[in-house]
Amino acid sequence: MNNNKTIIVRIARSAKALLLGTMVAMTCSCDDFLTISPTDKIVLEDFWKSKEDVESMVAESYRMMSHWNFLSRVVVWGELRGDNVVEGNYGNNTDIKNIMEANLLPSNSYNSWDAFYSVINNCNQVLKYAPGVLDEDPDFTQGDLNVVRGEMLAVRALCHFYLVRTFRDIPLLTEAMVDDSQNLYQMQVDPIVALDSCLNDLKEAENLVLTTGNYPVNNEINNKNMGRITKDAVRTIIADVNLWKAAFLEWKAGGDDAAGVECYKECIEYCDKVLNARMRYAENWLKENRKGNDDIELHASYPIVYASDATDGYEKDKRFEHVPYTMSFGGGLRGCNNPIESVFELQHTEREADGNYEVPYFYSYSNDGKACQVGMLSAARNVAISGSNRLYWRTDFRRVNYVYSQADAGEDVDKYIIIKYGHYNAIETGAEEHSFGKLTYSFTEYNTAGAGGIKDHKYLSRMGGIGNVNWIVYRISDVMLMKAEALTLLGGEEELKEATDLVKAVYNRSQMGYMDNSGKVIGDFQNSVDNFEVVTKAKKPLELVLDERQRELAFEGKRWYDLVRVALRDNTTSSDIFTKFVNNKYEGMNTQQYSAKMATIDQLFFPIAERELKTNSGLVQNEAYKKENEIEKN
Repeated sequence: MNNNKTIIVRIARSAKALLLGTMVAMTCSCDDFLTISPTDKIVLEDFWKSKEDVESMVAESYRMMSHWNFLSRVVVWGELRGDNVVEGNYGNNTDIKNIMEANLLPSNSYNSWDAFYSVINNCNQVLKYAPGVLDEDPDFTQGDLNVVRGEMLAVRALCHFYLVRTFRDIPLLTEAMVDDSQNLYQMQVDPIVALDSCLNDLKEAENLVLTTGNYPVNNEINNKNMGRITKDAVRTIIADVNLWKAAFLEWKAGGDDAAGVECYKECIEYCDKVLNARMRYAENWLKENRKGNDDIELHASYPIVYASDATDGYEKDKRFEHVPYTMSFGGGLRGCNNPIESVFELQHTEREADGNYEVPYFYSYSNDGKACQVGMLSAARNVAISGSNRLYWRTDFRRVNYVYSQADAGEDVDKYIIIKYGHYNAIETGAEEHSFGKLTYSFTEYNTAGAGGIKDHKYLSRMGGIGNVNWIVYRISDVMLMKAEALTLLGGEEELKEATDLVKAVYNRSQMGYMDNSGKVIGDFQNSVDNFEVVTKAKKPLELVLDERQRELAFEGKRWYDLVRVALRDNTTSSDIFTKFVNNKYEGMNTQQYSAKMATIDQLFFPIAERELKTNSGLVQNEAYKKENEIEKN
């Protein structure tokens, strides 16, 4: 074979090497289904003989998604071009610098989609070979095969979905590539075709995978219910895909709102399925797991939690132990991984092979217990500094759980540390420390009721170079806000009211009462959350939803995708929402210069990697990145 090495060729060769050469098998212990256990060399005819062979390949699909090549692109593709982040300490990394400055080049290494197609092909191998194991191993049952098939269909759909949102026109890979004799040069398909394929996979998977809660919880480890695809995860992805299919349909219809109506209805239907099922799950989980944590309650009849006593004035340490974002990202009740609000997480452990390198690299890191440092990215000023004209109100827990701003202490700084995923200490001179598992907070000074909010805190990181915090792909508040977005876009009076109620529930559970210097809440909690009306005054319904998505899901790889979806629906990049994004992202710079780099819909998608274009004559570059002289094909 010649030197043509497209992604499909590389996949086929790696697949062949996997099955014919050294195989890294994965055992499924009761507590950690991603435990890696090397095995001897295995040839194809000796593999796919047992239930364990199937389980090892299923686990491999999940493991591949948690590794650097995959997860770093989840961060880069979904966050870098959005207005949550600005330049941090990326030094000579020209690839990151170019993306941040809206200079999208086909030669950029982050345009590589290899990691995603590798996961897709691993799923396809399981789908191809697992049925044959029924005849080889009596312990592998039809029920086992059904669950495996459902998981692999859903993971394949999720990977294709990431690629559509990033590149728009992509090859659709639904056949296992195992040798070079196959048709290795796959053509791109229309995004609607790709999304319909995703929906077909997901709707079959919905009837096959297990319900959240059906996996056993061992030693308080809940990694399978949140770390494997369940019905809640499948239904959440279906809802998300429908939002995007509607956006693409409206774009193709020249901005016609009617084109996406049926998709919005299906999005709402599937969000309701998730919320109703998760309400039952959360109620049962809290009954069985409170163990003295009676202050944890569900908020406003939704399956999201809040600490009731944290809004009712009692000892200041417990105010912060059970803040929802402390529980999900930085410690608190049951640690930070796989909380009850999670729908699907990419699992990480403290072992070096399975560590979360993306968080310290992009967001924040610390060496040898020294002060936490800005990573490749800094939080944008609009996110880092609270106030009436900024993203977060002064009483919003999320700002102090997501970002450390030295400006809180009156320091003049231009970079802000993203601490959302870190395990850190908050230390203040003369303060009494309060420890909650992996997280330690100390508080010495709060503003009075006239100003509100936390004034001063400083952080040290225990995260180091390897993090064991999971990457949350979907959680319940995301589902609530998807539903709110779909309701808003349907536009009826009842729909708009329900959308506002959903946004308000997510917003209000994140607010704290005004505190005096001892940490005691002053006044009624409701007075502090009434600022919802102030924060949302004069906001258009869709802007209200998108602002709350930005507040709630900051740094989770969502923001840029939200903005692209808006532009597709509007069939323009000059809407008020998009203009506000440019102003926030490039505050203090020549915003017209950056707007020009995003003047068309084509420019919102990443270019196809130059390497792929050189070797696959079937690929067509995005119009925004075509050169006068087409790249020579090998």
